[in-house]
Amino acid sequence: MKLNKLTAAIIVSTIFTGNAVAKDKEVDLYNSDNWKSSYPSQYETWAETEQSNPASGKPDDLLEANPNLVSAWAGYGFAKDYNRARGHHFALTDIIKTLRTGHPTVAHGEVVGEAMPASCWSCKTPDVARMYDKVGEANFSDNSWSTWGHEMSNTIGCADCHELGSEELRLSRPYTERAMKAIGLDFDKQDADMQASQTCAQCHVEYYFDGKDSKKVRFPWDHWVPGVNTDYKQIVGYKGNDGLYQGFAAEAQLAYYDLIKFNDWTNAISGAPMLKAQHPEFENMLDRTSHEMDSHMKFSCTTCHMPKAKNDKGAKYSNHKVTFEAEQLPKTCIGCHDAGDFKEILSERKAEINKLRFEPNGTDPRLTEVHFKAQAIWSANGVKGLDAGKNIAQAKANYEAALKAKTPLANEMNSLLVKVRNAQWFWDSATASHGIHAHNPAEAIRLLEKSNTILDAALKEADALLAKYAPNYKYDASKYDTKAKLQPLAGLNLEGMEKSKQNFIEQRVEKEWPADLK
Repeated sequence: MKLNKLTAAIIVSTIFTGNAVAKDKEVDLYNSDNWKSSYPSQYETWAETEQSNPASGKPDDLLEANPNLVSAWAGYGFAKDYNRARGHHFALTDIIKTLRTGHPTVAHGEVVGEAMPASCWSCKTPDVARMYDKVGEANFSDNSWSTWGHEMSNTIGCADCHELGSEELRLSRPYTERAMKAIGLDFDKQDADMQASQTCAQCHVEYYFDGKDSKKVRFPWDHWVPGVNTDYKQIVGYKGNDGLYQGFAAEAQLAYYDLIKFNDWTNAISGAPMLKAQHPEFENMLDRTSHEMDSHMKFSCTTCHMPKAKNDKGAKYSNHKVTFEAEQLPKTCIGCHDAGDFKEILSERKAEINKLRFEPNGTDPRLTEVHFKAQAIWSANGVKGLDAGKNIAQAKANYEAALKAKTPLANEMNSLLVKVRNAQWFWDSATASHGIHAHNPAEAIRLLEKSNTILDAALKEADALLAKYAPNYKYDASKYDTKAKLQPLAGLNLEGMEKSKQNFIEQRVEKEWPADLK
C-alpha cells in the first residue's frame, strides 16, 4: 500500500468521520492530539496508556532483576540497559533515554557515540512513516539512529495504524506489507480481525536488518510460506514429522538465519555468534496454537488488548489503552471464563515458565555459566578477551579471528559455540515474546525445555574442554549474581554510560530535538 503523503501538514475539511477538524488549517495528523475532537473516546483511552507505568515513574530494570541477561547479551546493546516495557505513551521517551541507543553528540563537526541504526526508530513513533514518505524508506534506513532525531516528536499513536484522519486501518510500515504478501496474507484481502493483528505485527514481531537492503527492516519470512511451502526441514536434514520447520516456529527462523549466515552480534564474553530475538508476539499467537474446543471463538490481538466498549452516549468503540484487563473482556469470553480465573491461570503459567528459567538447572543461570566457561577455554589457549583487559571490540575481534583459524581449537569452539547460539535463540524466542504465558504457554515451555536440553550438551562439552585446557578452573556463580558485578565483566561502565547519556540529552535532545520526554 502506498503511504499517504503528508507534505508538511494536511488541510482538512471533511476527511474525518464525524466532526471535521478545523477547516482550512494545517493539521499534523501524525500527532494523536489532533484526532481528539473527532474520536474522543478512542483518544481518551489512548491517553490512558500513560497509566501503564510503575508507581516510581521509572521503568523497571530487568537487568537488575535478572543479571543473567547481561552475560547473555554481552557486547550487544541490551546488556547496557533493558527495562520492562511501559505504555505506548512512553515509547518515544524510552528509546531516547535508553543506554542502548548510545550518546551521539557532535564533536569537531562529527557525531561520536552513535550506537544504533536509524531503523531502531521503527516501532517507537509514527513519524517513521512520515519520514519514509518524505525521504524514502531506503534513505531513512541507511543512516544512523541520531540522524533523524530532530524529526521524531510523536509517540506511538493513531497514525501508526490508521489512514490519516480516518478510522480505516492501514499498514504504515511498508516492510510489514511486504512480509505479509510474502506469506500470502495480503493486508487488503484479510478480515477486520486479521487486519487489526497485522497492524500490531508492525512492531510485535521478530525482525532483523543486515545492511544488504539499505538496512531496511525485514522479517525472516523471505523464503518460506509459513505452514504451507517450507523446505527448511530438508535444508537441515530433520527427519521428524512434527512441523517444527514449518510456519513461524523458532526452528524455522533459526534455520533461515543459518542459511543466510546471519548474526546479530558476537558475544563479548564467550565469542559465540549470536542472534537476538525481538518480540515475536504475532508469530506466537498465530502459529502452533490450539484450543481445547474446536468451537472456540475467533480472536485477535484486539480482542484482549483493545476490547469493545461503550461511551456515555451508548456508542461502541475500541478501547485504545492497549493493555490486558480481564474484567474488560468481551461477554463471549466472560461467559466461560471468570476474570479471576484468568488471573489464576496466568499466574500458574508464569510460575511454570519461571521454574524452567530460574531454578539452578534452568536456562538463565546456565547461559551465564556456559558463556564464562567458554571465555575460560579461550583464555587457557592464549586468546585474549575481556578478562585479559581487552575492550569489547578487541575481545570480539580476537574471538572471531580464532574461530576462523583452521586449528583444532577452532573446531572445538565452533562446535561448542553453535550450541550456545542455538540454546540462547530458543530461550530468547520464548522470553522476548511479551505475554507468551498468555498467548502460547505450551510453546514457551517447549522452547525452554529445548534450550535446556541443548545447554546440557553444551556444558558437558565445555567441561570436557576445560578438563583438557584448564583443569584448575572452577566456575563460581556468586561472581555473576548481580548487575553491578556482571556489567564490568561484560566490558561496561554503567556510571560512565549514564553520564554520557545525560550529556547527550542535555546537549542534543533538549536543545535540538522536538521530543517531549516523559
